[in-house]
Amino acid sequence: MITTLKIKNYALIRDIEINFSKGLNILTGETGAGKSIIIGALNIAVGERGYTENIRTGEEKAEIEVIFDIKNNKDLYEKLKEIAGNTGIDFELEQLIIKREISRSGKGRIYINNTAVSLNILEKIGNYLVDIHGQHEHQSLLKPELHIDFLDSYGKVYDIRHQILNLYNKLTVINNELKKIYEVEKDKQEKLDIINYRLNELKMADLKEPDEYENLITERIKQVNTETIKNIVNNIIISLMPSSIDIEGEGALDLLAKAKKNIIELEKYDNKIAKENQLLIEETMIKISEMKEYFINYLNSIDFDKNYLNKIESRIELIEDLMRKFKKSNFSELLSYSKELEKEKEQIELNEELIKQKEEEKNKILKELTNLSIKLSEIRCEKAIELSKKIENELKELGISKAIFKINITYKEPIDDDFFFIHNNKKIKISDNGIDNVEFLISLNPGEEVKPLVKIASGGEISRIMLAIKNILSETDVIPVMVFDEIDIGVSGKIASDVGAKLYAISKKKQIICITHLPQIASYSDKHFCVEKIISGNKTETNIKELSRNDKIKEIARLISGEKITDASIKSAEELINSARKQ
Repeated sequence: MITTLKIKNYALIRDIEINFSKGLNILTGETGAGKSIIIGALNIAVGERGYTENIRTGEEKAEIEVIFDIKNNKDLYEKLKEIAGNTGIDFELEQLIIKREISRSGKGRIYINNTAVSLNILEKIGNYLVDIHGQHEHQSLLKPELHIDFLDSYGKVYDIRHQILNLYNKLTVINNELKKIYEVEKDKQEKLDIINYRLNELKMADLKEPDEYENLITERIKQVNTETIKNIVNNIIISLMPSSIDIEGEGALDLLAKAKKNIIELEKYDNKIAKENQLLIEETMIKISEMKEYFINYLNSIDFDKNYLNKIESRIELIEDLMRKFKKSNFSELLSYSKELEKEKEQIELNEELIKQKEEEKNKILKELTNLSIKLSEIRCEKAIELSKKIENELKELGISKAIFKINITYKEPIDDDFFFIHNNKKIKISDNGIDNVEFLISLNPGEEVKPLVKIASGGEISRIMLAIKNILSETDVIPVMVFDEIDIGVSGKIASDVGAKLYAISKKKQIICITHLPQIASYSDKHFCVEKIISGNKTETNIKELSRNDKIKEIARLISGEKITDASIKSAEELINSARKQ
């Protein structure tokens, strides 16, 4: 339960401290005094987002601190530890202290038992500490799409719903993957035709050797320049050959022969040098002779062949056309492109196997999802009967004695691309929360058929239905604190007293903090606070004070008669309090 709530520099609040008690804590006060501001601060303390606009005018930051007594609540203790994980929060204390700062600089701080935590962690923990029912929350009963959550909360089917959500998400992922594959499959044949055509062109070209194109360019140069090459080679041979009567000057072999003769002459004077160089010059003469023979053979092999040149030109043109066509900058890229096409073709042709694998996986998940959804639907049908009876009994205690309450469960119908299965020749849609539509129906008067709440119930009746549901759900959850911000909308008189009695009954199981304008409800309080607006130092402030028994009587008398408290209203207040005590 909440033992203490401290609020500083929040909205109209300068600095207040509220010490709540077990049981039913009532807050009353004039309209606009700031009762809902206090609930708003509590909301922020347990995870709602805070804004700089919430900071009191002229101040740099707002501070909210709430202290919970969590001893003797083992289920809550274990749940909080599970949520907190490795955050480092110390749960060994008997208290849980949440501190929240909202700064104009935007750098807010959150601490739980002096450990800094994220807003996400605070929100998750806060969801298990306080259930806040705001002024307009009862309108959620008029939204049929939310009814399924009320039923599932009563049935405590969180585990199976979580499993269904996970399977549904997996199914969605694999279905999206299949859609992408099928999109590729649609134009697969067209792509394959293009790939096969290109591969055929490259195969017909018979591109094998990595240096083929370079060799062709070389051959073309030789053929085009045959006469020039012959002249050059001829000159090389002449420069190597011995002199003859047809050639002027001396060739390399002539000059080397003279050098050899001189080396032999040198032997008379330096035997060592002569022997070393004589061998070297003989080797050189042999190599020059070999070189001469090589170029003679090369010269004999050179011959211009127009047909051969045409072949070379045609081959080069074919290769260059392919490079241009496939946008390849060189011959090496063209060779690699053929391998790339083969790989792409293989991947496209593998889609059939991939589709089969994905479809099998999808069907397996869909079957598991179907079985779980059917199981959840059966549990819902069973729990719907239980919850309907309990709500009817609660409504009798709240003055709606002839009510018939029914929870209608129907299967969802698929449209377009919804997931579905077939049962009794009917398609049933599966969503992330199962296969059911859930709607609350009610008949308030004997003989009338049950109809949707939105068509039948008034504001006061909706408030009582919500109170009945909250009371029932409070038996199944671990949340220790329930907050009601004007649950009494649309009720008065005897019904208001019934609502007060119901709140008091709930407060024996949970701590209740309730804002009300009705004296009948306020009279049931275990602790009563009055919220008022005061002016201090030319500034408006919201203040709160705990009421003594006499102050409580006066406050309830004010609720009865307005600003002017009379002896009659005092007497009525005392009677209301005494009557509430007896009940």
